Amino acid sequence: MAGMQIQARNDFAADASTSHAMLTDPDFLAAVCVASGDVEHRVDAVAQHSAVERRMATPSAVRGLLGETLTLLQDIRWDAADPDGSRTGELVLTVKGMPARAEVAIDLRPGGRGTLVDFDGDFTINVPLFGHKLEAQAVPALLAGFDVQQRVGDDWLSARADQH
Repeated sequence: MAGMQIQARNDFAADASTSHAMLTDPDFLAAVCVASGDVEHRVDAVAQHSAVERRMATPSAVRGLLGETLTLLQDIRWDAADPDGSRTGELVLTVKGMPARAEVAIDLRPGGRGTLVDFDGDFTINVPLFGHKLEAQAVPALLAGFDVQQRVGDDWLSARADQH
């Protein structure tokens, strides 16, 4: 069963190496969690891999099914950089205790205001009869997360540019 398509783009005003360094910085990843309103989070990140465990309020549409909070596990693995700083990666999102999974290809490359980061993949909830409806309710929240990452990234990069 195919899930729902996830497509998003971030456009950061920094070169590819700086953008990748930001996206793998534990403090940046924690700032995204805080800006998202997570109840609590745990971040472990190095240049080739980041893992984030986020406990957040359950969206109202599925609160009766899942309870007040849910735990999202976010795992990103990055390939080595090309000479121009481009690199690819894979984002896997799972929801603890639920048959939900997103597999998203990441393409980070020079472009836009400095670096474009494209996310393209599928999100699936394997629940008979209700899976597709739950996916449709969850995907907007997932996409909103990429918007938060853009806002936090813009602030992050601007604050560091002001320091130089």
